[in-house]
Amino acid sequence: MSNDFYHAFSAALVVEIKQYFPNVPVRPQSVNNASPAYPYITYKIYDDYDRVLFNDVENETFDLHVQFKAISNDEMEAKSLGHQLRKLFFLQQPEYDLLQKGIVAKDCDAIPPVDQYLDVDWQFTAGADYTFGVQDNFTDQTQTGNIASVNPEFNIKKGAES
Repeated sequence: MSNDFYHAFSAALVVEIKQYFPNVPVRPQSVNNASPAYPYITYKIYDDYDRVLFNDVENETFDLHVQFKAISNDEMEAKSLGHQLRKLFFLQQPEYDLLQKGIVAKDCDAIPPVDQYLDVDWQFTAGADYTFGVQDNFTDQTQTGNIASVNPEFNIKKGAES
């Protein structure tokens, strides 16, 4: 992962979604611009630091919680996309691709369906609530420099008798 950890993490997930759903737009959930044509997928990192180990600063392992929503005006289409999203990151190739980037899908649950009537049409939502284990590859840069050489001197006493 890069120094821009959360962008790199999100980008890695989006790459996998786009590979397996090439005709479905993917975007962050919290965006104010116009929605794309149905169906589309949104994502949101809603819990960005669930500590796994205590006092581990360098190369820390922690959990991130991400919700993916499949949104459509066709209820069965939304449910089908949501079902596929719940399996995606456990499939062999996506699992391998993410592992190379220090990301592991640990758990996934369904999200409650949300049906809304929007002025002229219905909007249906289904999806996946994932827990990902990640490693941030952070290095402590507060102490610079390194030891150039070590020249130990050993003082060994042989045959010490009392």
